[in-house]
Amino acid sequence: MKTKNRRDGFAIVGSCLVCALCGAELGGAEPASGDAAGQKAAERLAALLGEGAAPEAGADLTPDADYGRFCRNCIHFIEHPFRTLCGRDGRTADPMGECGHFKRKEYLC
Repeated sequence: MKTKNRRDGFAIVGSCLVCALCGAELGGAEPASGDAAGQKAAERLAALLGEGAAPEAGADLTPDADYGRFCRNCIHFIEHPFRTLCGRDGRTADPMGECGHFKRKEYLC
């Protein structure tokens, strides 16, 4: 079964179900319109959350002084195509890792 659009010239006037093998029309069952389906979904959501459901205040994600204290933002971080190193002790560094010797990079922009 598949749906086939009914046309009047170039304008689509409806759709119908047809057999995928022979193309015979099986019926004119119209699918629910997008507006009605959206309205039903909104009603179900309102029933689930309750009528007075209001969005709660989100978390405060503004950066502060400790924001981004990752190795990738440190002045000692050395980027290399094959390894990432800490310039302070020469060890392999995880870009998203943290350590107690963090010093923020100064960016020109």
